[in-house]
Amino acid sequence: MNEANVLQQPTCAAGANPNCGECCAIFTDAAKRAAFGYQIGAAACECHDICVQDVRDICVATRTLRSCVPCNSDGRAGCRGGFLPDGVPQLQSWRVLCANESLSPETGCDRIINDIEFEIVLRYGTGTLVVLTPRDTFNCFWYEFARFPSGVFYTNNTAGLNAFRNELAQIDGSCKVIIIENVRVVTQGNNCVLEIVYKVIDKLWKHENLLVSAIKPYVGSGEVSNITISQEFEQGHLVGPCTGEDVCSGNAG
Repeated sequence: MNEANVLQQPTCAAGANPNCGECCAIFTDAAKRAAFGYQIGAAACECHDICVQDVRDICVATRTLRSCVPCNSDGRAGCRGGFLPDGVPQLQSWRVLCANESLSPETGCDRIINDIEFEIVLRYGTGTLVVLTPRDTFNCFWYEFARFPSGVFYTNNTAGLNAFRNELAQIDGSCKVIIIENVRVVTQGNNCVLEIVYKVIDKLWKHENLLVSAIKPYVGSGEVSNITISQEFEQGHLVGPCTGEDVCSGNAG
């Protein structure tokens, strides 16, 4: 580290526009500088030209997925052939297995189809584990999408549908945020029912070139730039689309 940077208080010029104030506060904080490896002593808020996935439309859906699960590890039948609910399993773990979105030209491009699969591990007693992979498919209709950043929804009429169709012609892709809010097993009569309560924030984006105000915290001593390498983790648990081609997705034949 440059000795001058150790002795002098780091500075960050936010400029006349305070948009970079929060970033500058992080950059000049001594503990955060050490934790994040900031080395240069001064940074300035500058305008950057970046190519990004710019979100234009958002649909928020709250879902409850229900699936019947065995109540007893020994499979004893009830009076009418169901499982007796005196051995409700305990939840061991859960995670999202795969997820994807698709357009719907078959229905006139009036919705985005969401497909999500979970992995749920149930524990029976002290030694028996059961792995379930329940799957949920649902629609986000055009009138459930709000434009970003205005928050104005497409109207639930022909004009709104046509506006959404015109928007889809400009959209390049989608992404989603999945929030698992609750996972539980409840009894209903002779049955045990797995309930997964979760929220999906479905986002439609367009490749866009934007100008943003930001600071560059990593520049080497005597250099004008740095080397930044990006890599997507492909090992282990990568949440990809539910294509049915991957053994780890739970859908292989």
